[in-house]
Amino acid sequence: MKKDYYKILLVSQSGKGKTYSFRNMDPDTTGFLNVENQPLPFTNNFKHYNCTNNIAETKTILKKYANTPEIDCIVFDSLSAYLDMVLQESRATKRGFDIWNNYNEETSKFLKFIKTIQKEVFITAHYEWVQDGDGAKEKRTKTKGKEWEGVIEKEFVIVLYVDKKMNAEQKKIEAWFDLALDDSSAKCPPTIFGETIFQIPNDSKLVLDKIQEFTK
Repeated sequence: MKKDYYKILLVSQSGKGKTYSFRNMDPDTTGFLNVENQPLPFTNNFKHYNCTNNIAETKTILKKYANTPEIDCIVFDSLSAYLDMVLQESRATKRGFDIWNNYNEETSKFLKFIKTIQKEVFITAHYEWVQDGDGAKEKRTKTKGKEWEGVIEKEFVIVLYVDKKMNAEQKKIEAWFDLALDDSSAKCPPTIFGETIFQIPNDSKLVLDKIQEFTK
């Protein structure tokens, strides 16, 4: 029987703990692609780790990770930084409507390629408030092009919203993943964590373990 591989989208505003959630990932079998090109918020022991500066370099390393047998999970941090890179290069090489045509084409190619990877892939992203046809507002993955506004989540089976707050009484920061929210696009198959679980600790290794346990 063919094994399913999940693509997981982690969404939040900056500083809520998206990147920090990868602190427990296996440093030997995780391919970490740092498109944000910023220092990690924990000790970096990843054997397969790269920062990127352009679209071509990003694609090359992503394909390398996809084809490296030793790597069983890929972290792509972040989609927001990559789409900014796509738009910047589109504006530098195209004119008029061709700018957005190229942006849409590159975004589509990226999402289609991610689906073909025979490994779990975690992708981080920022959100914005999007209004639907009924006037209701919902948190959705932020994009630059109108064509992708509010639809990125359709490309993922699992979308987790990342948040944290200070617990003044206990003098510590509490961080978590939301599996479902009324005002966001968060979603997760109930068969993975259970039908009554809607919030879990901020730990992508926990998510990966549950997925691999479910699909083995």
